[in-house]
Amino acid sequence: MVSFTSITSGIILISVMIIGSSKAAPTAPTAPYIAPHTNATSTASFTLPPIISSRVKPVSDPDFAINLDAEAQNIAKNKKWFEEHGGSYKNVTKRASETVGGMTMDLPANAPPVNVVSSSTVITASAAQIANFKNFAGIASTAYCRSVVPLGTWSCKNCLKFAPDGKLLVTFSSLLADTNGFVLRSDSQKTIHLVFRGTNSIRSAITDLVFNKRSYPPVSGAEVHTGFYASFQEVLKTYFPVVQEQLTTYPSYKVVVSGHSLGGAQAVLAALDLYQRDKRLSGNNLSVYTVGGPRIGNPAFAYYVSSTGIPISRSVNDRDIVPHVPPQSFGFLHPGVEAWSRSSTNTHICTANIETSECSNSIVPFTSFTDHLTYYDINEGLCL
Repeated sequence: MVSFTSITSGIILISVMIIGSSKAAPTAPTAPYIAPHTNATSTASFTLPPIISSRVKPVSDPDFAINLDAEAQNIAKNKKWFEEHGGSYKNVTKRASETVGGMTMDLPANAPPVNVVSSSTVITASAAQIANFKNFAGIASTAYCRSVVPLGTWSCKNCLKFAPDGKLLVTFSSLLADTNGFVLRSDSQKTIHLVFRGTNSIRSAITDLVFNKRSYPPVSGAEVHTGFYASFQEVLKTYFPVVQEQLTTYPSYKVVVSGHSLGGAQAVLAALDLYQRDKRLSGNNLSVYTVGGPRIGNPAFAYYVSSTGIPISRSVNDRDIVPHVPPQSFGFLHPGVEAWSRSSTNTHICTANIETSECSNSIVPFTSFTDHLTYYDINEGLCL
């Protein structure tokens, strides 16, 4: 039996709906979407897919061999020029904090000039290529915004400039290594972005960098920097299931992994892990863009990375010190194609898929920390 009260209430409700009211309460504004933040310690129960054995074969006979003494030869040549023109490298490096691996943190006033190598393997980047590099440098820069990580809102200046329709899916962090990043989807770009932040104490982290290596478990004979590998491993389970889920829902989208500074090293390791565990990913839909990233592993590692076919583009700004550490003399070698910027509109591409003595390696050991902080006129390290 329906009560009189309920009938009356229904009539009143219908009347309001039909007639309306000029005094009705205004609609509350929609709250901004906030992506969930995941701490590495909360994902221990997730089980990673197994490594695909056919995707981790070591390279015993690389397509081309690299001169591993190239950096040392350029250092000797440029030191000689410096001394012959009145400089004293001993005075420049008299305090340990002024150099890292023999590379200068601050550029001496009378450093040798930069001479772009004329070579068939060095080309001038087109405006479209520079715009592409700038886009990923812009995406990488957003990871330094606290509004993005850990607060989970996609509203910063560079957020809206470089991926205006971006939807943050998860942000993540770890306690021990302080590894931070996020997963973002852009439907207009048909891209799933996985982005790693460099450390907030960049200069201190570079100065304190230890050049030790450990075995790279998936690939026999390959070695990687101990700290870089450990920091990437800490957050692996935070982003992996999210990327997997997005690939399932959006199978035609590409996956781009990027990062600035130490985040660039984590980006390479993360992309390789995705490739090694998910057969849907290959060089056709997976790529990496690093911005001022350090060297990660030994020659066997670099040759393996090259063999995967994953396109890796590594931007180097002028005399940025970070891409030159750890030094080649400690057994490290960059994989990927280098885009060396002399200015925001003048970029040269060393087309080899593993670093050579050309492009930015031509200026060692006269490097600069300041050049690490701006790429393609974008501040990296602060949320501006």
